[in-house]
Amino acid sequence: MLRALDDMLEYQVPTLTAILQLVQDSETRPSSILFFPVFDNFERREEKVFDDVGMPIVNETNVVGSISIVFSWDTLLQRILPNYIKGMICVLQSSIGQEYSYSVSGNDVTFLGEGDKHDSKYDEYKQVVEATLGNTEEQIGQVDYLITYTLVMYPSQTFENEYVTNRAAIYTAGVVLIFLCTSALFLLYDYLVEDRQQKTALFARQSANIVDSMFPAGFRERLYKSHQNNTNNINSGGTASRRSSDEGTVKSSNKTNGEKRGRSQSPSRRLSTAVGKNRVTLQIDKFMKGVRSAPKDHIPTDCYNGKDDKPIADLFLDTSIMFADIVGFTNWSTKRSPNDVFRLLERLFWEFDELAALHNVFKLGTIGDCYIAVTGIPDPIEDHASVLTQFAFAARDKVREVCAQLDAEGLDTRQLDMRFGIHSGAITAGVLRGTKSRFELFGDTINTASRMESTSIGGKIQVSAETAELIRLDRGGKWLVKRDGMVTAKGKGLLQTYWVEPDVTDSRVSFSDEVIDHLPSDNVNSLDESKSSERYYQHEYERQEEKEGFFADENV
Repeated sequence: MLRALDDMLEYQVPTLTAILQLVQDSETRPSSILFFPVFDNFERREEKVFDDVGMPIVNETNVVGSISIVFSWDTLLQRILPNYIKGMICVLQSSIGQEYSYSVSGNDVTFLGEGDKHDSKYDEYKQVVEATLGNTEEQIGQVDYLITYTLVMYPSQTFENEYVTNRAAIYTAGVVLIFLCTSALFLLYDYLVEDRQQKTALFARQSANIVDSMFPAGFRERLYKSHQNNTNNINSGGTASRRSSDEGTVKSSNKTNGEKRGRSQSPSRRLSTAVGKNRVTLQIDKFMKGVRSAPKDHIPTDCYNGKDDKPIADLFLDTSIMFADIVGFTNWSTKRSPNDVFRLLERLFWEFDELAALHNVFKLGTIGDCYIAVTGIPDPIEDHASVLTQFAFAARDKVREVCAQLDAEGLDTRQLDMRFGIHSGAITAGVLRGTKSRFELFGDTINTASRMESTSIGGKIQVSAETAELIRLDRGGKWLVKRDGMVTAKGKGLLQTYWVEPDVTDSRVSFSDEVIDHLPSDNVNSLDESKSSERYYQHEYERQEEKEGFFADENV
């Protein structure tokens, strides 16, 4: 004990005594005393300093006292192993040659006696743990004076009986079997999920492509947001019973309409109709019934609960719109089968859709054999009139190419052609929500564009004076040819229009006085007032009128 005190005073670090037998213990119980120094101040030197003879100087402080802690080693060993570990032999060894053995089973520690009491057959499983006091070695270095302890752990026969068993192999085999079965189930499930996801993704892409083709990007996002808001309002508003009532009303109405239609036909007629329906007709009928009986949970909220749900609409000031109609389609379609008719329209309009994507043109839709496209919506562009005109050039060439291909396939389409009409101006655009939401355009610009198409002739692209002025500003007068005479448009009166051709220079351009009045004064003198283009294409126009029986003032 005195040695431990001397070491504490000399090195100013905590020290342990050798193993002692305390007087209060009636049985042999190895114990020790821990001395912890008390200093006169808290200033501690971080680096190691040695005196003249090489002994370490730990601190510049003085030890003024000590704290002593008396403990028994069996109490300390109660906390070294988890409770479920049983039958371990712990040999406590001091640096001065003392050895004591303990049996440790969880928190139960039994003193076995002085010396090493472990079974030598377990020597290969020996585990050694140094029992040191904190960072003593880091403070004073490696010295031979301090008493240190080492714990040597060995398993015992009790430990072997507890843990060495065949149950591990049995459990392992069971776990491996379960793992293999589970892996097989997961692989099967993963395959089914992956297959389902691929089908769902394919369907989603197809649906997204349909939606993308129907609504511009800006309006599409607003429509999604509006639909989500309406769904949330319906779910929180408790309108499930109302929708059920509405669906019942729709079903009842459909049933009543079906009964009326059934009574209006003779029995033989109804039987013939039922037998004659092919699969395509049934699919169309199913689609239409699905549309008519669609739930009303996507109707704008303010339609039935008064909450604010603003329409999805905007005003676009600078746009151009094109109508394109197949000349001679009506007579041709009456002589062809439905498959031939749709074969032509799908092939032609598919090519138009590809061109629209290439030229950044938005396809509004089709009405019969009429294709409608617009520029400047939803993203404004400065040269919207020129862009749409270039699209019309490409579309006209594509019409002739497709008709020639289908004619070679026996559809007799070589005599078909297309007439184009373009007008520029302001348009109100938005999503007209309902059972079948659609992106719609409204305004006088659309009516005028339709008149430009209806007063055009096959193979020609006719533009209004407003569009011609924009083309002149963009292209310096190229493409434009003033049409001979005025055209009579329904609701518009007499209008001066222009033909556009990609190989026409500004020498053929001649604007009307009405258009010149709206041009900047410094550009008026630059316009070509020659009348050399007044008869341009006149013979072609007259030939087309004679062939088609077409008169602008009667057909508008």
